[in-house]
Parts: sequence; C-alpha cells; structure tokens
Amino acid sequence: MQDLFSLTGKVAVITGGSGGIGLGIAKSLARAGAAVAIVGRNSGKPAAASAGLAAGGATALAIQADVSVEDDVTRLVGDTVARFGRIDILVNNAAISYGILPQDMSLEVWNNFIAVNLTSAFLCAKACYLEMLKAGSGKIINISSIITQFGHPKLAHYAAAKGGMDHMAQSLACAWGPDNIQVNAVLPGLVHTEMMPCEGPNSRGPIVEYLVNRTAVKRYGMPADFAGIAILLASRASDFITGSIIIVDGGLSLAM
Repeated sequence: MQDLFSLTGKVAVITGGSGGIGLGIAKSLARAGAAVAIVGRNSGKPAAASAGLAAGGATALAIQADVSVEDDVTRLVGDTVARFGRIDILVNNAAISYGILPQDMSLEVWNNFIAVNLTSAFLCAKACYLEMLKAGSGKIINISSIITQFGHPKLAHYAAAKGGMDHMAQSLACAWGPDNIQVNAVLPGLVHTEMMPCEGPNSRGPIVEYLVNRTAVKRYGMPADFAGIAILLASRASDFITGSIIIVDGGLSLAM
C-alpha cells in the first residue's frame, strides 16, 4: 500500500512554494520522497525555504521566477530539468489576494490578478506538459479557493481567477488524460498563512472567529492539513482521479 503513495524518484515544481500552503505541500511531497523545486518571485524566500528543506534531509532547489511571465516559466522548467532531469508533478499555488469593490477596481488591478492567479497556472502547466510527456506521466494540482463556491462583494477579481483555475483543470484533464497526466483542483478554506493570518499579532481576529464558528471542525486550517491531499494527488494512488474539484476546508463551505 505504501508504494501507491511513494514519490521516490519523482520531481515536483511548487509555485508560491516558499510559504503557507505551498511550503506545507513542498514539505509533504519531500517527505514522500520527491525532489522539490521551490519557485517564488522574491529570490530570498525560495532560497530560505529550500535551505530549510535541505536541512531536514530533502532534495530541494530554489528558483526565482515570476510565473506570470512566459520567459520566466520557460527558464524555471529548464533549471529544474537541468538539476533533476525530469518533472513529474506541478503544484500551481502562486497567488495574490486582497479585497476591493468591483466599482473601485482598475483594469490594471484586474489584469494583474488574472495574470498572477490564473495565467501563471496555464503557463506552468503548458511548459511542464512536454516534460511530463517525456516522463510518461504527470500530476498537476491547482490550488484554488472555496471563494469559487459562493460570492463575495470585494473578491470578484480573485473569484474569477480561481474559478478559471477550477475549470481549466477540468479541461486540461480532458486534453491530457490520454497522455497519462491527471489534473485536479484543491479548494482551501480558512488557512493560517501570510495572506490570511489567523493567529499572532497580525491575526484578523473578528473575521477568523466568525469563520471558525461556522466551520464544521471549529478551527482554521494549517498548511500541514494539506499534506494528505497533496500526496494523494501527486502519487499513483490518484491515477483514476482527474478533473476533480476537491474542497479541503474543514466544512466551512457547508455553512455558506
């Protein structure tokens, strides 16, 4: 049974992998045996994350890249293959988020959200596809959001981008299924990250308390809560799971 979930010999690229859910997934994939490439726009953060993983015995590579820029994506794929020889797993996790009412939103803000949160996932998936073809299989995991399951007055731009990720995953699953590449989307709810601090001095206390009270498990998530689903979707255990939109939110969306 353990062989089904083993990632020994596999290589994973995690965008936005230097913190939050991305780093939590990177740690879990590394523990399962994968070599991991940590990608981020700020060179210092991927380097620190990679060093931390290496200190724990993982095989890791830090890559600075803006994944909304095609040339950067081409380079990060080339750097990963040059170091590890292949790419088997892609986690599209890079994202930005902040609220703004639609009537106050400039086209520049809209375009930036679409570029960073959606176009980046397409560019990375397309660039990794050829390497997955060479490897004979592949796993793509889009980290989306439960915001796609309901409306929010200040998150039209974020919801549009994340909803695009969901449906792109379904279409890529159809396109690349014959190539033995599985593509799925994971929808987190309230998770303690730099983007949405749930504890500490920067905690958004009232919002966190309100949402926790509506969550079935009565707590917010932590990056470590995504270890199981990440290993499942990155391993042979999910060879018959593709085009799925999987909610991982402790039951928060049940109350929305």
